[in-house]
Amino acid sequence: MTPRLETWRRNQYVMVATVFVVFTGFAFVLPFLPLYVRELGVESPDDAALWAGVLIGISPLLAGLLAPFWGRLGDRFGQKRMVIRALAAYVVLLCLSAAVTNVGQLLALRIGIGLFGGIGPLGLSMATALAPREEMGRAVGLVQAAQILSAAVGPLAGGVLADVVGIPRTFVLAAVMCGVALVLVAVSYRETGGATAGHAPTGSLAGVLRLPQVGSLLVVLFLVNFIGRSFTPILPLHLMSLGVPTGRVASATGILIALYSVAAALSAAALGRASRTRSPRGLLAGALVGGAATVLPMALVQSFAGFVCLAVLLGLASGGCLTLCYTIGGLVVPEGQRATSFGFFSGAALFGGAISPSVAGLLARFELRGIYYVDAALFLILAASLARSAPPPAAAVADREGLG
Repeated sequence: MTPRLETWRRNQYVMVATVFVVFTGFAFVLPFLPLYVRELGVESPDDAALWAGVLIGISPLLAGLLAPFWGRLGDRFGQKRMVIRALAAYVVLLCLSAAVTNVGQLLALRIGIGLFGGIGPLGLSMATALAPREEMGRAVGLVQAAQILSAAVGPLAGGVLADVVGIPRTFVLAAVMCGVALVLVAVSYRETGGATAGHAPTGSLAGVLRLPQVGSLLVVLFLVNFIGRSFTPILPLHLMSLGVPTGRVASATGILIALYSVAAALSAAALGRASRTRSPRGLLAGALVGGAATVLPMALVQSFAGFVCLAVLLGLASGGCLTLCYTIGGLVVPEGQRATSFGFFSGAALFGGAISPSVAGLLARFELRGIYYVDAALFLILAASLARSAPPPAAAVADREGLG
C-alpha cells in the first residue's frame, strides 16, 4: 500500500468517526428543543411548537446558505483548519446553550451554530481527499452512513440522557462530543494535496455553478432530500390513523425512524461500495425507481406492521440516493474545487430538506397521505430524466463520472 493510499484511508476513517460523533451529539438535543423551550418560560403549547420549529430550522438554513462560502475558504486555506474552526465554535455555543435563561438567547446561539457550520460538506470533501476515483463512492457512502446512523442513535440516547441528567446537561455532553471530534481531527487527520493551506482554488463560486452537470445535480439533490425529509410532520398523525394508541405514538414514531435510518445507512454504504465497479448514474436511476415502488404503497397500507416494513424497504431502496449524488459530484468537479462544490451540493440538499416539511404539512390539510403520492411522482420523474439523458454506449466510461 502506497503512503498516499495509507493517508487517504486514515483520513477517511477519521472523518467518518468525526461526522458520526458530531451529528450524534446534535441529535442528543434537537428532538427535545420543544421541551427545553417550555423550561425556558414559553408556556403556550402553540408558541412552544413555533419556537421549536424556528430553533430547529434556523441552523441548517444558514448552514446551507453559507456552505459554499466555507467550502471556498476550505479550498483556499485548508479544509482541516475550517473543520477545527467549526468544531471549536460548536463546543462554545453548545456549552452556552446549557446556560441560557430565555428562548431569545437560545435562538441567538442556534443562529451562531448555523453561521459557523459547514462540517457536513467539509467532512465529505476531506473524506474523499486523495481517494482513487474508483474509491470515491465508498468514501462518500461511509460518511453518509455515519450521518444517517447518528439520526437513529442520537435521539434514543439523548432521550435517556435528558430524563436522567436534564436537557441543559445534555447540551454539555453534546459539546464534549464535539470536543472529542476536534481533538481527533487535529491529531489524526493529515492534510496533503490540493486542499492544503495556501493553495488557492481555481475558478470562482460562479465558476463552480458553470461546471458541466453541476446544475442538474443540484436539482436532483434538492428533490432527493425533499423526499427524504417530507414524512416527519405527518408521521405521528399517520400512525394514529393506523390504530397506534395515543400514548404510544411518540415511541412508535421513534422506533420507525430508527429502523428507517438503519436501513438507509446500510443502503448508503452498499451503494457507495457498488459504485466502484458500476455506474453511479445507473445505480441512482435504479434507487429512484425502487423508492417510487416502496413509497407509493405507504399511502395505501392499513396496518402499522405493514407500514414499518415498507419504511424499511424504502430506506434500503432509496437511502443511498444522496450518496450516489455526492459520488457523481465528486467525480465531475476538479479536486481543487471539491470543498466549494460539496458546499453547493450540501446547500441544495439542505434547502430541499428545509422546505419539504412545510409542504407536507400544508398538503396534509387536504389529504394526510398526499405527500406519498407526490414523493412517488418525484422519484419517477427523476428516474425518467436520468433515462432520457442517458449517454450512448460509446460514452460508457463517461457515464461512470456523472449525469451525462
